[in-house]
Amino acid sequence: MLLTFFIVPALSFCQENITGKDTVTTASGLKYIVIEKGSGVKAEAGKQVSVNYAGYLLNGKEFDNSYKRGKPIKFILGTGQVIKGWDEGIALMNVGDKLRLIIPSELGYGAAGGGGVIPPNATLIFDTQLMDVSVPKLSIADTLMLTVFEKGIDSAAAQYHELYKTNKNDYDFDEDQLNALAFKFLNNGMFANAIGLLKLNAETYPESYNISDGLGEAYLLNGDKEMAQKCFEKSLKLNPKDTNAEEALKKLKEK
Repeated sequence: MLLTFFIVPALSFCQENITGKDTVTTASGLKYIVIEKGSGVKAEAGKQVSVNYAGYLLNGKEFDNSYKRGKPIKFILGTGQVIKGWDEGIALMNVGDKLRLIIPSELGYGAAGGGGVIPPNATLIFDTQLMDVSVPKLSIADTLMLTVFEKGIDSAAAQYHELYKTNKNDYDFDEDQLNALAFKFLNNGMFANAIGLLKLNAETYPESYNISDGLGEAYLLNGDKEMAQKCFEKSLKLNPKDTNAEEALKKLKEK
């Protein structure tokens, strides 16, 4: 069955042409269209998956795109780290598969919406591509979070350096790990801890504009406008298309 209601508007903004492709509806209400079949290993619950994607609202507005960031998202499948529609939809895929996921609100962000960009009760469309499936490593973020609470940020920094030196293959040192943890601290007003974690991340990934941008946000919230400006300038130098850093610098220079 062709889901013509979605195909007509989708073709104007999604990357893949899916004319003539069948739409499958699962028991939960998730709809998906197989755009391209891969031949890699199957995604499994409990495994770490790496996924590239572009996300759209039904009106065609793009709200997120990992391709533009140059970095796929990684998460442990089936553990609630992502919305329900993703946990279900990605589990249908093999490495190399491209699927269009049409996710109803109840499997997405519900009545609350999300991130200031997804409205309440929104149906979402994701063009996804499964890049990799692997055995998950230990979470460096979880390990450091306990140390921060028990011993402080300086002890956590020393632990990070030691584990990176001696157990690099056992822990997940991806930059997103510390970024996510740092923003948890930011959201709870623990600015010094957030800054310390982002500085650690910047040591490992000095060419990441995303970390510099986040560090700028942390310094700004902590009242250090001079350091915030330096971080935003570095972020913009690394990525001239970083609109967040550009806007932040404008506001800082206006004051």
